[in-house]
Amino acid sequence: MSLNLFIIGPSGCGKSTQAKLIAEKYNLKHFSMGQLLRDEMAAKSELGLKAQSYVDQGIWAPDDLVIAILKDNLQKVNNENFIVDGFPRMLIQGEEIEAYLKSNNKPMSALIFLDVTFEEIMARRQRLGQTFQDAARTDNTPEAIAQRQKSYDDTINPILDYFSRSERLIKVDGNRPVEPIIGDICQIIDKISK
Repeated sequence: MSLNLFIIGPSGCGKSTQAKLIAEKYNLKHFSMGQLLRDEMAAKSELGLKAQSYVDQGIWAPDDLVIAILKDNLQKVNNENFIVDGFPRMLIQGEEIEAYLKSNNKPMSALIFLDVTFEEIMARRQRLGQTFQDAARTDNTPEAIAQRQKSYDDTINPILDYFSRSERLIKVDGNRPVEPIIGDICQIIDKISK
């Protein structure tokens, strides 16, 4: 049985760290939605140039553009045995990718949600310090971070409601160190992958 996972949470919550650990443990292909977008922008592809204009303002790229980039990459792994971090960010994205996977007989296994407070995220950023910033990111200004947080708050609840109704939502307390979080996630994945 293929394991098709998605992990979401506010910017800076540690979802990429958790996604990498999950990918290693279960031998999954890890896709970071943010990195896929940055790769397209670096390649100056048609999709990448469109995405750049939104990302520079701290605004999410449009759904159709993001979904097109993700589908291209999922097809490379036959739409199975993957974890995508940072997706979906809007309910329509979740519904569309769910329908896409179902149509390929590779249904979504679960959506993992790292529930982390804004205060905890800001504390983590302060601990990392201002010098440790990914030079490839043009969206790490305080204004862009605040804009992402507001956009996130406006869109997350419909996603959580939708996936909890189909019992595919794994909600985890992300205000803790890495080890207990990954432990909780793996316990649940082990149950659903039997």
